[in-house]
Amino acid sequence: MKRKTLNAAMLAPLVAAGMPQLASAQELNYSFIEGGASWLDPDGLSGTELGFNVRFSADLINGFYLQGAWDSWDIDVGPFDIDADVYRIGAGYRYSLQQATDLFFEASYAVFDVGPVDNDGFRADIGLRHGFGERVEGRIYGGYQGDGSDGDALLGADLLFKFNDRLGLSAGVETFEFDTNVFRTNLRVSF
Repeated sequence: MKRKTLNAAMLAPLVAAGMPQLASAQELNYSFIEGGASWLDPDGLSGTELGFNVRFSADLINGFYLQGAWDSWDIDVGPFDIDADVYRIGAGYRYSLQQATDLFFEASYAVFDVGPVDNDGFRADIGLRHGFGERVEGRIYGGYQGDGSDGDALLGADLLFKFNDRLGLSAGVETFEFDTNVFRTNLRVSF
């Protein structure tokens, strides 16, 4: 009996010493800016278009945060170059399911701008975000983007590898009804 108590007493300081690192490694950060390459694979056009993207998120209070994104491409359609931009700005709310897993909801003003056509509308997403240890976190989501009369369901997934607490590399894919696909690779700075 004394031996079990002694072993537990010796083990307790080691466990307590490791708890702050474990807790801080599992926190999900909602304040970042990232940017990088974006590939558009539209249905009906040959080839994939290379562009760029910028994304941000700013943690507010009580689980609320601001978020936004902008993707831009120059699409070659025969002899023409068409500018295509997809951007959104809005707010989100995260609900912690457990220490390293959040359920999130996002609502945004969204624009799909191709050449002279502007489709202003809205976007709504719901998903899960999870930290897989200190260096890796992932996110899966589904949503809808539309202009009131027409729209597309969407699915997406992102993976983030953290070099340290401030710097990381993310990769993601997003599909609009499996017709138009967007692939991204970004450098992320967290603050």
